[in-house]
This record gives sequence, structure tokens and C-alpha cells, in this order.
Amino acid sequence: MCEPTLIAISLGAAQAVTGIQQQNAQWAAQRDAVNRSNHMATTKYANELTIAAHNDKLKGNVFEKELQADAAAQTELAAIRQNNQISANQASTAAQIAANEKLAEQAFKSQENLAKSIQAQGEVLASGAPAGNSLGALLQGAEREFGFEQAQIDASQDSITRAYAIEQYGIDLDKYSADIAAINQTKSIAHHKQASYEPIKPLMQSAPRKPSILGPIISGVTSTLSAGSAIGGEGYWSNGGFKTDLGIG
Repeated sequence: MCEPTLIAISLGAAQAVTGIQQQNAQWAAQRDAVNRSNHMATTKYANELTIAAHNDKLKGNVFEKELQADAAAQTELAAIRQNNQISANQASTAAQIAANEKLAEQAFKSQENLAKSIQAQGEVLASGAPAGNSLGALLQGAEREFGFEQAQIDASQDSITRAYAIEQYGIDLDKYSADIAAINQTKSIAHHKQASYEPIKPLMQSAPRKPSILGPIISGVTSTLSAGSAIGGEGYWSNGGFKTDLGIG
């Protein structure tokens, strides 16, 4: 093989090798760029998941504290209402005792008045007054006198009963008002917290396929033929013909 042929083959081989190296370097750069992009995307997604989980944990802690505060408020409300009931019971008992004492006093007066009425009628009968209209008038007069007094006693008893009922109504109303005021002051602060939205999963890029070395090799072969033809080496085209050892061309 003559020197021009060797030179052409060397040039073609060098170009093929250089083409393969350049092609592989470009592919490696593209591959590394895709890997970096995918790594950044997955890292960003992982960070977003961590942040969302942290935020949800904080929300959960806040909600738990709010529930505890609400429970404490309800416990305090129950204690206030219980105290209101105790106060109402004490006031009701005091009113009942006072009313019973007054009613007992009026009942004693009623018994005393009845005894006086019976005594007065007995005195009339024992007076020796003749029977007839005069005696009947005396008896009716005595009965009427003590009847008026009994009517006053009965009216006092009714007044005491009505006064007690009105006082009891006021006690119940005071308790109801105190309960409503305590309920209105007890506010629930716990509210359900919205969970964080899940971050959008990254779309991973596919790494480029490693290119075939066939292209650079073909390019190198083409360069070999072109170089050989240019320098007129043996077995290459020269001046429009292909030289061979047989002299054809």
C-alpha cells in the first residue's frame, strides 16, 4: 500500500475517532443535564413534601391545643352552671322556709280565731238569752265577726303563697339568665384545619440514548476516500477515473 493510501486512511481514522469522541461528549453532556434536572426536580419535590408535612404537624398541634382549650372552657361552664343551680336551690329553700313560717303563723291565727269563735258562740248560748230571733242574731253576729277575721287570715295566706311563687319564678329566671350569660361567654375556638395539598410530582425526563458510532465511522470512510482521491493515491479516483494495479481507468 502506497504512502498516499496510508495518509488517507490515517486521516479518515482520525476523523472517525474524533467524531466518536465529540459525539460521546455531546451525549454525556446531554445525559448529565437530564440527570441534573431530574435530581433537582426530585429534590424540590422531597423538600415540598417535608414542608407540607411540617406545616400539617403545626396545624395538628394548634388544633389539639384548641380542643384542650374548648374542653377546659366546657368544664368551667359546667362548674358555673352547677354553682348557679346551687345558688338557686339555696335561694329557693330560703324562700320556701320564709313562706312556710308565714303560712304557719297564719294557720296558728286561723286556729286561734276558730277557738275564739267557738268560745264566743258558747258565751252567747250560756248568757241565758231567750231562744228565738234574738239568740240567732247574737250567734250570727259572733260568727260574722270572727268570719271577717278568718277571711283576712285566708287572704294573707293566699298573698304569702302568691309572693312565694313570684319569688321562685324570679329565682328560676335569675338562674336561667346566669346560665345563658355563661354559655354566651363560652366560645368554641377549635376549627378543623385544611391539610396541605400534595405537591405535584415531577415529570422525569428520559436520558438520551447513546448514539451509534456508525455515523462517525461512515464519515471517516468518506473522508478517507475524499483524501485519497485528492492526493491521487493508489486505488483511488484520479482525474475522473479509478486507478488499479491492472491499469483499468
